[in-house]
Amino acid sequence: MEGWRWLCHPSTRQTLEQAVVEAFSGANGLAACCVSLVSRFSDEKFENFKDDHTLLFGHTVRGSCPAHETEYGDIKADPLFLPHRIADLGAFYRAFGLESVENAHERMDHISVECEFMAVLAAKEAYALSNRLEEDKLALCLDAQRKFLREHLGRWMPALSRRLSRANENGILGAMGDFGNPWIVSDCARANVPCGSGDMILRPVDETAETFAGPCGATNAAAGLCSTEVET
Repeated sequence: MEGWRWLCHPSTRQTLEQAVVEAFSGANGLAACCVSLVSRFSDEKFENFKDDHTLLFGHTVRGSCPAHETEYGDIKADPLFLPHRIADLGAFYRAFGLESVENAHERMDHISVECEFMAVLAAKEAYALSNRLEEDKLALCLDAQRKFLREHLGRWMPALSRRLSRANENGILGAMGDFGNPWIVSDCARANVPCGSGDMILRPVDETAETFAGPCGATNAAAGLCSTEVET
């Protein structure tokens, strides 16, 4: 509830809307989608949001709109797909000073964890630019963003966004899907990498493979998100 109140606060809504409008005013209707999303944040809509969240995501990993990357893709030929993807995500996170925590409520492939990692990379990029660091340090951040979008977030987020839009057309989660799709399309275009299909199917359930990936998340291991050294 505390997080919801923060989202509904006028300053939060204004900051988000202003940032998107200024940065993406002409990008695939992204600014308009953001305005529509922000308008739905209000204290009285929390219960509706909570009910929709339970309906779409459920109490297990595989709800009608899975929020985990490894649930997407017809991966019948590779029984180790899930542990391999989780291991690859862990390598990305550790390379930039992030590590898993034992009490995390989500796996490393959850949409919130992957978006948070992209935020860390963006913060490092901004730091490198504002402090006029060497070109190789900036290039390192940009290259990591391109690889992460191509191999992970940009591959499956369009499919999640479309599922949310269709399943919750008039709700807040549907508005998040409407916003998420043009956002990831624009981000992939900026990085010059292909964007995944919104029609990506869910992979077949493999109960054996599920045992390879327990709950995990990422947390910053250093003092701050940015430092004078942009490391890999």
